[in-house]
Amino acid sequence: MSETRAAKPGGRRANSRPDFNQLETFLKVVETRNFAEAARQMGVSQPAVSQTIARLEELLGGDLFERKRGAPVALTPIGRAILPKAKLLLFTVDQQIERALATAQSYSGTLNVGFYIGLALGPLSQGIADFRGSTSTIELRIVEGSPSELYRQLNERSLDIIFTAYAAETGNGLNQRELVWEEAIIVAVRSDHPFSSRSGLSWQDLVSLPLLMRSHGGDLTAYRVIASRMGDLPFNCELHDVSRGALIEMVRLGMGAAISFASAVVPRESVTFLPVIGDNSQVAIYAAWPRDDRNPLRHRLLSLVRKHAASR
Repeated sequence: MSETRAAKPGGRRANSRPDFNQLETFLKVVETRNFAEAARQMGVSQPAVSQTIARLEELLGGDLFERKRGAPVALTPIGRAILPKAKLLLFTVDQQIERALATAQSYSGTLNVGFYIGLALGPLSQGIADFRGSTSTIELRIVEGSPSELYRQLNERSLDIIFTAYAAETGNGLNQRELVWEEAIIVAVRSDHPFSSRSGLSWQDLVSLPLLMRSHGGDLTAYRVIASRMGDLPFNCELHDVSRGALIEMVRLGMGAAISFASAVVPRESVTFLPVIGDNSQVAIYAAWPRDDRNPLRHRLLSLVRKHAASR
């Protein structure tokens, strides 16, 4: 004889919701069609399963299972009605927890990275390649800009970490900064220029060269730094708001020489790249990020960039 009770008038209690344990127990009984087997697989007692189902039935206002002695349990109309939603709810919760854990363990999430012009190659690109190669679930957003623009976005928290030369203090104490590596300053000249046969150029040599430099939307940071390193030496500089590749093409056309970083050097026909020798021929490259940041993705990328910088 069936032990099914009719649904109670009025349905489930107002403002009451099943908990996850009740829904998991319900699904396990549905799967096994047996209270004792459900209890065994869950590692609890059969009375515990029966009590959990009874509490769930009380919340929902009616029986979930038809119980017949000596026969597998079967779902009632109420049980059949809530089964799809119970499965979907627990599946959704499991998926969200997995995503949260993956983000916390640096396997998923979003990372916004800013870098100064000329640093796209070298340790940064190698670190990013390793970072992306380790997982395909991380969304990486890359921004190229001047130091002032990068710091602005970092302070606005639209960037998680920046890699920049000519780093200036932000003055607000909210960011942490670390020297990651140093870049050699390189001068690009036409291959038919008399200087092209040398092993390197001094700052004095640059006096005789028309220097082509990027202004990057009016930013003069690079110009000011080079001017300070030239000291009292006069130099001829032309500012152009063009890409790095266009600047090297201007060198190839014989319009002057250009200053770059060693990491940014890409061989170009009819262009020779020479290192600056002597004092102040290296540029410090810094990473900066919010001081209170605990983003594991940021930490992971920085560790990889440090590794490649150390192997230079």
